[in-house]
Amino acid sequence: MAEQPAPVDGTTPAPRRQGNISFAGTSGRQYAFQVWPMDTRFKPVAAVYFVTQRAYRNRTYHTASHDAIYIGHTDSLADTFGSTAALERYVKFEANCVCVHPLVDPLQRAAIVRDLLGVHSTHCNDDSKGHRNFGIIDA
Repeated sequence: MAEQPAPVDGTTPAPRRQGNISFAGTSGRQYAFQVWPMDTRFKPVAAVYFVTQRAYRNRTYHTASHDAIYIGHTDSLADTFGSTAALERYVKFEANCVCVHPLVDPLQRAAIVRDLLGVHSTHCNDDSKGHRNFGIIDA
């Protein structure tokens, strides 16, 4: 991925990308994501994002697992990832990472979110009535 969504503006320390990960959708397609700390301040880049709790369950191989909390997309990563209530739910599930797949086209982003939600069960993509929320926070 050519686009680096996290800013380096000289006034704040640059956040440290924590690596890359691929998530598969129901189509079998693999989507490459950059892994960033949850408190990263991003540039206004359009992207699909996957909020996770990253944990090291086996330090021998230096690999992390990601518990799926929320999958969505946005026109601008610089905007907050949802409402205050949504952010509180992420904290409740100990979100500490946001995985980012930069992509401009909103129709492609929505299709990727649907593809990923077909495989990944999340804590926060269902509304209060149990209906699947496809994570669109575009303004």
